[in-house]
This record gives sequence, structure tokens and C-alpha cells, in this order.
Amino acid sequence: VSYASASTTNNAAEYRGLLNGLRQAARYRHRGLHVVGDSKLIITHLSRRRPPKAPHLRDIYEQCRALADQLQITSWTHHLRQFNKMADALANIAMDTRTSTQ
Repeated sequence: VSYASASTTNNAAEYRGLLNGLRQAARYRHRGLHVVGDSKLIITHLSRRRPPKAPHLRDIYEQCRALADQLQITSWTHHLRQFNKMADALANIAMDTRTSTQ
């Protein structure tokens, strides 16, 4: 999966990151998790159970929602990017250089 392809939007990449984290939590059978993220849009969609309007995000939202229910997510918290500068800087480098893959 490339997060930095020309056709990948920031929101799609952020949803992919969340999905991968939720998959890892499921793999290790974690339950009752607190999710903290710096994408207010995604935290709002998932905490309020409101699918995104953008058609290209709906499928990945549904995958995240299903895993979140399975994992019994306890809370969704928005964390401002200004307090998460290292992660934001790494994401910007990946997007600018188009080198991020998994």
C-alpha cells in the first residue's frame, strides 16, 4: 500500500493509518481501547457514527467502523496536530517525497 501516491488524499491516507492500527489491535485481541488521532474529521466520523460524504472514503470508513465495534472502542479523542509535530513532519515528508509504502 502506498500512502503517497498522486491519487491518495490526506484523508484517505489517515483513514488507512487508522485501519492498519485497528487491524493490529484486532490481531493481538486488544479490547476497550481509547483512540487518539489528529484528524478531527476522522475522529468525528467514527465517534458520531456518521459516514463521510466523500464516496472514496466510505468503504474504508465501514472497515474502520466494523473493527472499532469489534474492538469495543471506549473513546475517540481529537489531538491537535500542533502537539504532535514529529508525526506531522514525518507525514509531510512522505507526502512531499512520495516515498511512503507499507
